Amino acid sequence: MANSGSGNLAQVVTIYSSNLRAVDLPLDAHSTYDPHDPVENAERAAKHSLVRAVKEVIELTAHLDVNDIEVETVDEITELVNAIAERLALLPSLHEHGGLGSVGGDDGAVLERSGISGRSNPLAAPVQWTLGTSKATGWAIYTPAYEGPAGNVHGGFVAAAFDDLMGSAQIISGLAGYTGTLTVKMLRPTPLGQRIEYEAGIERVEGRKIFVWGTSDCHGERLAEAKIVFIAPRDGVRPR
Repeated sequence: MANSGSGNLAQVVTIYSSNLRAVDLPLDAHSTYDPHDPVENAERAAKHSLVRAVKEVIELTAHLDVNDIEVETVDEITELVNAIAERLALLPSLHEHGGLGSVGGDDGAVLERSGISGRSNPLAAPVQWTLGTSKATGWAIYTPAYEGPAGNVHGGFVAAAFDDLMGSAQIISGLAGYTGTLTVKMLRPTPLGQRIEYEAGIERVEGRKIFVWGTSDCHGERLAEAKIVFIAPRDGVRPR
């Protein structure tokens, strides 16, 4: 039973690989950066509750002190987690509909599926945001699972948060593209456990290029500034 977890993962990878086709990115990037905020009905609320429980398991596992725990105890917990994975593998999966990036609808919304801001994704902080008419605003509180330098967020997560937020903010321009260039100026460390405020908006549009700015602050202090050039596909420049 100890190896069943890796078997479940192999099954998922096989399903995912079988659904892949030799194609480029979608011609209309709006489908990738779907900004709508799905209503949390009873079924979605149940999944969100499961995600929070999984996130707690991830947090506790990351901080498990292997120097001060019996191997047998870890093995017992591993078997319990593998049993849960086996049960989950029997349930209906979005892999059957092409995966998170292809499913569309509420399950395909960035605020649901993203590894950065998805409420249904255990990997996400999550960075939560609202898309306005002139800019996007958001916030996040990072737990120690996202730690880089002691007490602060890993720089990779700092950059990824901007990519997600600004990818949605570009929709304000009427166009949508994919990240071409991402530049982040980290002015101060991003602290763990504190509310980080985000803003993003359109700087300008030049043909298929959408220039977007972004900032992050904590208690009124600027932490980082970002710029992204998104590039709309040649046949996907028409706004919806």
